Amino acid sequence: MKFDAIVIGAGAAGLAAARDLSAGGRRVCIIEARDRIGGRILTQRVTDLPLPLELGAEFIHGAAASTFSIVDAASLLTYQLPDTHHWSERGGEWSRLDNFWEQIDRLRAQIPAGRDRSFASFIRSRRSLDARQREFACSFVEGYHAAHADRISALALRSADSEAGDSDTNAQFRVGAGYDTVMNWLRAGLDPDRTDLRLGTLVTAIDWRKGEVAVATSAARGSRTETLRARAAIITIPIGVWKAPAEQRGAIRFTPELRDKKAALAKLEIGHVVKIVFRFRERFWEPRGKQLNFLHASDRFVPTYWTAAPVRAPLLTAWSGGHAADRLLAEGSDAMIDRALDSMANAFAMKRRELDAQFVAAYTHDWQADPFSRGAYSYAGVGGHAAHQRLARPLQSTLFFAGEATSGDETGTVSGAITSGRRAARELLR
Repeated sequence: MKFDAIVIGAGAAGLAAARDLSAGGRRVCIIEARDRIGGRILTQRVTDLPLPLELGAEFIHGAAASTFSIVDAASLLTYQLPDTHHWSERGGEWSRLDNFWEQIDRLRAQIPAGRDRSFASFIRSRRSLDARQREFACSFVEGYHAAHADRISALALRSADSEAGDSDTNAQFRVGAGYDTVMNWLRAGLDPDRTDLRLGTLVTAIDWRKGEVAVATSAARGSRTETLRARAAIITIPIGVWKAPAEQRGAIRFTPELRDKKAALAKLEIGHVVKIVFRFRERFWEPRGKQLNFLHASDRFVPTYWTAAPVRAPLLTAWSGGHAADRLLAEGSDAMIDRALDSMANAFAMKRRELDAQFVAAYTHDWQADPFSRGAYSYAGVGGHAAHQRLARPLQSTLFFAGEATSGDETGTVSGAITSGRRAARELLR
C-alpha cells in the first residue's frame, strides 16, 4: 500500500503530526519501534498511590499553549507546583533560595553576545561569583537542561526564553491523571480510515528522492520485513537515535545521506539523565516545616530532589543530569539505587538506617540504555545555538523533521515536540 505520508515515531511529535495529517485528508502510516505510544513519556500506575509515576517527562513548563490546548480539549485535570526551592548544605542545613528564577535569569543575561563558548567557561570568567554560586549555576544548568556544563552552548542559554519575571512562564504543572492521557488524546484523534499505526516495528533504512520515500522495516521481535512507500515522510526520532552508529539497534540509514542534517547533528548533544522515583512509608521530610518542593544539594551523584507537592504522597524524586548522571550510571544498575539513597541521607541530614526503615520501592527507566531514545532530551553544544532550526528544515518537500530537537525555543519539552509535529504537518500539507 502506498501512503501520502509515513511518520516515524509515535511520541508526542509523531502523534501530533499524524493527527493533523489525517484530519487534512492524508493517508498516514505511523511506525513506532516500541510496543507502546508516547516515546519519552512513560507513565506507570501503582494501585495504592494517589497519583501515577512519571518515569520520563513529568512537567508542563510554563504557558505551553500546545499542551494546554490538549489538556482543555480532553478535560484533563492539571495542578500547579509550588515554586519553592531550598539548598541543602553539606552539614544538612537547609536555606531557602528566594527569587530562584530571577537569579538564574540575571546570570544568564550576563552571557555576552559574540563568540560562543561553553557555560562552564563562562562561569569561570565571572570572578564576582563565589564558589557556592559557581557550583549552583553549573548544577542548575546540568540538571534543568540535562546537559554537561563544559559542552552546552552559552549563547544558546543566553537566547533561551526567560524563566523569570512572568509567573505564567515560570509556573510548572502536572497532569493529574498522568502524562500518557495527553498521548492517548492525540491517538484517539487519528482518523481510523486514513491512519495505520504499527507498533513494535523498526525502521532500518529510508531511500528517498523528491516526491517518493521507501521505508524498510523489520519487526522489533521476529524476522518479518516489509518496505512501505509514500510521497513523503516525517522523521521524529530522538537525537540519540539520530547519532546511533549504523550497526546498532534502532539506527536508520538514509540514501542518499542527509549531509546538511549531519552538520546540524554535530552541533547538538545528547542529554544524560537519571530519574529515580522513591516511595517511602511516610513523608518524612514534612516535619522540617519547609514546605518542601525542590531541594538542591551539593552532591556529586544526586544534586536535585522534588516531592509530589501539592499532592500529599510519600514520593520523592531523585534527579541527576549531565556529569552527575554519568557518575550515577557508572555505579551500575544494582548499585545506583543504593548510591542515590546515600546521597539522599546526606541531603536530608538523616542516618542511612533511618532512611532504609522508610524505604518501600524505587522506580526508574534507563533512557541512555534504551535503544529507541539513547539519552534524554537534546541541547545545543558550543557553536550550535542555531542547530535546532537547521535540523528542522524540510528537504525537497519530501522529508520533514519534528521532535523536541527541532524546536529552537522549546527544546527538551513535550510542548516543543507537539508544536514541532504540527509544524511539520503544515509544511507537508502545503
